[in-house]
Amino acid sequence: MRLLRLTNYLLGHRAIAILLVFCITFVPMIGIIGILYAGLITLRKGIIEGGIFTLAATLPYVASFYLSGGHAEDAPLIILAAIGIAVLSNVLTWIFASMLKRQVSWSNLIQIAALMGVLFVSIAHLINPSIAAWWGAQLQLYYTKAAALTSIAANKALVSPETQLETIAITKQYATGLMTMAILFNAILQLIVARWWQAAMFYPGLLRRELHTIRLSQLASGLFVLGLIFAYLGNSVALDIMPILYMLFGMAGLSLIHYLFGLLTQPTKWFWLWLMYIAFFISLPTSLLLVGIFALADAGFDIRHRVKKV
Repeated sequence: MRLLRLTNYLLGHRAIAILLVFCITFVPMIGIIGILYAGLITLRKGIIEGGIFTLAATLPYVASFYLSGGHAEDAPLIILAAIGIAVLSNVLTWIFASMLKRQVSWSNLIQIAALMGVLFVSIAHLINPSIAAWWGAQLQLYYTKAAALTSIAANKALVSPETQLETIAITKQYATGLMTMAILFNAILQLIVARWWQAAMFYPGLLRRELHTIRLSQLASGLFVLGLIFAYLGNSVALDIMPILYMLFGMAGLSLIHYLFGLLTQPTKWFWLWLMYIAFFISLPTSLLLVGIFALADAGFDIRHRVKKV
C-alpha cells in the first residue's frame, strides 16, 4: 500500500518530513496535507513532536500573509478572515489531537470545543456589546470595495443596495458565532481526517467505531434548549452562539444516523445514506436543526441502547 509506505518513510525521516510539511503548505489545494500530517504525528508521537509539525504547517500562512501585504490596514476582510481561520484551525487541530491522544472521547472533545466557542462569543459580547454593529460596518466596507471592483469590471454592482443592507442586517447578528464555528468545524474536520489516516495505517476500523458513539450530555442539551429559547426571544448573545450549538448537535445527530445505518444489513444502505446526505445539504439550514433535535432526543433517551434491545 503506497500510503502506508509513504507514511512509514516520513515517520522514519523526521527532517525530510518537516521540510515537506513546510513546503507543501504553500501549494494551493493540497497545502492542507501539511496540517493533516501534523495531526497524525500528534496522535502517534505526542504533543511536543506534533507541535513542531503544526508550526511547520502554520508558518507558511503567516509568511504569505505578510509577504502579500495582507497586514496592511486596507486589507480585504475576506483575506484576514481566511488567514485567521487557517491559523487558528491548525492550532486547535493540534490541541484537539493532543486531547484525543490522551484518550479523551470524541463526545467530550466536541463538547469542549463547543464550550470554548460559546465562551469566546460570550466574552466578545461582554467586551464589546455593540459587536454586531462593528460587523455591520466591516461587511458594509467589504460590499463597498467589492462594488467598486465590480463597477470597474462590469459597470454595475453584483447585488442591489437593498439586498446588501438586508444581508448585512441578518449576517451581523451571527457573524462572531459563524466565524468561531468555521474555525472549530475546520479544526475538527482536519482532526477526523488525521485520525482516519492513523486508523487506516495502524488501527483499521477505529475511526468508524469512535464516530458512531458520539452522544452529548444532559448539560449540553440544556444549553441547546436555552439557546433556542433565548434566540427565539431575540437575545443577541444567544443568536450569536447558535451556529456553534447547531454544529455540535449536528455532529452528534449525524453520528447517530451513521450508527443506525450501520445496523442495516441490506447492500443498498450506502445508497440510502448518500441520498440522506443529498437531502441534508439541499435542505440546509432546516435539516441541521432537525438533525440537532435528533441528537437532543438521543441525549435524553439513549437511542442506541434502546435500538439494541428491539
